[in-house]
Amino acid sequence: MSDNSTVYTKDPNIEQIWAMFRETTKKIQETSNNIEKLQTKYDTILERAAEERRKEIEERRKEDEKRRVEDEKRRVEDEKRRVEDEKRRVEDERRRKEDEESRRLSEEAARKRDRVVKQVSRSLGNLGNRFGELAEHLVAPGIADRFDELGYHFGGVAPHGFLFKIGKRVVAQADVLLENTKTIAIVEIKAKPVMSDIENHVKRMETIRQYYEQLQPQNNKELIGAIAGAIFPEEVKKMTLEAGFYVITQSGDTIKIEVPEGFEPRKF
Repeated sequence: MSDNSTVYTKDPNIEQIWAMFRETTKKIQETSNNIEKLQTKYDTILERAAEERRKEIEERRKEDEKRRVEDEKRRVEDEKRRVEDEKRRVEDERRRKEDEESRRLSEEAARKRDRVVKQVSRSLGNLGNRFGELAEHLVAPGIADRFDELGYHFGGVAPHGFLFKIGKRVVAQADVLLENTKTIAIVEIKAKPVMSDIENHVKRMETIRQYYEQLQPQNNKELIGAIAGAIFPEEVKKMTLEAGFYVITQSGDTIKIEVPEGFEPRKF
């Protein structure tokens, strides 16, 4: 037994009872202190557990939020892909319709082009016929007389055109050819002459000269040219004269040859 223990007799007196009371009170106090310490320790443990629980819950919440954000991100990405797929589908559909429309327009344009080509071909044929009519009915009948007025007196006239051939190959063509013992005149007939007609007629005259030199070297006749037009623009007329060609224009129901003062025809 410890030295602090109190020895009691069989019949305790007041002092012993009081001592027992104090000792009991002390033990109660110690027990209470121990209980408080245990309670404090337990509260601390509970607080730590609660804190850990809160942390765990917070971690879970963060994980859940992270997963939610990732899920939302995936949802947004999926929606983005869906929108892009839809855009591609719409774009593909638009291109398909544009291709169909382009093909339809191309086919329609081709049909219109074919119609225009046919119309132009008919028009060109008609125009060619009108050129022939122009040469036959307007220029040809009076052209020899007009040149006679200039002193040429052409006895030979090919009013319906003349082909210059080497073998079977046509090297040049004259709408109207006039000829006498000294001169050959080549007339080009246009409804409305343009600048390029002048250069083309120069080349034609040079080709015809080469033709005579190659096939008829004994033919030393001078070669002159003229351009006739139903409508003759003044600037083109001026350049025609400067090129050395006679200008033949319409005058009422017949034609006239315009010969300005000082004009000399070019001899090829």
